[in-house]
Amino acid sequence: MVFELNLDKPVARASLAIVAVAFSAALVLIVFYQFVIGTLADDRLQVTRNLLEIPLERFPNSSRLNARFAQNEIVESDRDLARAEFHAQRAINLSPYDYRLRMTLAAAKEANGDRAAAEDALKEALALAPANGDVHWRMANLLVREGKLSESLDHFKAAIGYNGDLFGATLDLIWRASRGNVDAVTRVTGEDPKAKLKLARFLLQQSRVAEAVAVLSSVDRSARLASSDSPAFLNSLIAGGQFEVAHGLWSSIVGDDAHSALIWNGGFESDILRDFAQFDWSFAPSEYARLNIDATVAHSGSRSLKIAFAGRDTTNLDNGVKQLVMVQPGVHYKIECYVKTSELVTSEGPKVAVTASDSGELLVESNPVAAGSSDWQPLSVVFVAPLSKSGDSSAVYVSIKRKPKYSYDEPTKGSVWYDDFTMRVSSQ
Repeated sequence: MVFELNLDKPVARASLAIVAVAFSAALVLIVFYQFVIGTLADDRLQVTRNLLEIPLERFPNSSRLNARFAQNEIVESDRDLARAEFHAQRAINLSPYDYRLRMTLAAAKEANGDRAAAEDALKEALALAPANGDVHWRMANLLVREGKLSESLDHFKAAIGYNGDLFGATLDLIWRASRGNVDAVTRVTGEDPKAKLKLARFLLQQSRVAEAVAVLSSVDRSARLASSDSPAFLNSLIAGGQFEVAHGLWSSIVGDDAHSALIWNGGFESDILRDFAQFDWSFAPSEYARLNIDATVAHSGSRSLKIAFAGRDTTNLDNGVKQLVMVQPGVHYKIECYVKTSELVTSEGPKVAVTASDSGELLVESNPVAAGSSDWQPLSVVFVAPLSKSGDSSAVYVSIKRKPKYSYDEPTKGSVWYDDFTMRVSSQ
């Protein structure tokens, strides 16, 4: 049997038109429905609870509207938490596989004082989304509030794995909740080198020096070299007067040879690592001289330090080049080096100076370099290491200084080279 629609008949055409209008109207309603729900359920849009009531009455079977209403009810000043729970549960019933709805129910349960039920809701959310960092973060924080710190640690660790930006806040929270338990913060850190370096800095900030050093030392040398946390850690140790600890760590990073030499890189043969010059030569910009490593002139080896004076009057070179050196309080030391000059014009040449690292007190300075031009000449100075506050190892700065004798003196110009710095214990 075959049915034919004869559009030449007015009745047929009218029927088709009615069907088309009805279908179009249905499409409009569907689009409108989706638009209303999508707009009101959008978290980016600020919508009040009262504004949601009428659309919710019109579309009671929208899980998104029910969830949004429950979220808004929770934060209202005159909130009805039973009502919030009702709509959160209704949203779950309508969309049982959406983990976010169980997070909303958990928030309502906890706000109503039922943390056990909130935990159950988050467990269900984790069952639906085991790899979601937000759920782990919510669960971890809830467990802490429940006094279940040990159970929370794996969830914190999982949350950090998905969002590394949470690591700092996690350390702070666990440290407070555990009353300074190093094992707890270590457990959430895991074996990631970057995380361990950040943990080391955190422990140092809490004045847990030994534990911080142990964590940093456990990180591979290449990872320590590549991280900005390592130099910051060393700088903090030095600022706190922990010179011996800082020097040991620094030596393990730049090379074992650095631990044996009192003055490191005395011949300027090793490249100075940009962020790891804590116990190497450091250079500061100067308007009076240009300081650089000269690969064409050397007393031995292939390089030396060159200071090219700019010829400005009242030349003042103060700590333009210096090195922090470990010493034992009360011990006599002798520093030796070699100096070469070329067309040096000055009322008084630069000197090798030793100053206390903590107070800046000048301990000793060498004779000034003589004006003129000369080949390599030895230069030495003897000093007694100052006492430290702790009575243990201390540190001094070895530097090259040139200070004007008066408020004005003639310009200093020409060049000076330094090479082969050594330091040893002296019998004097």
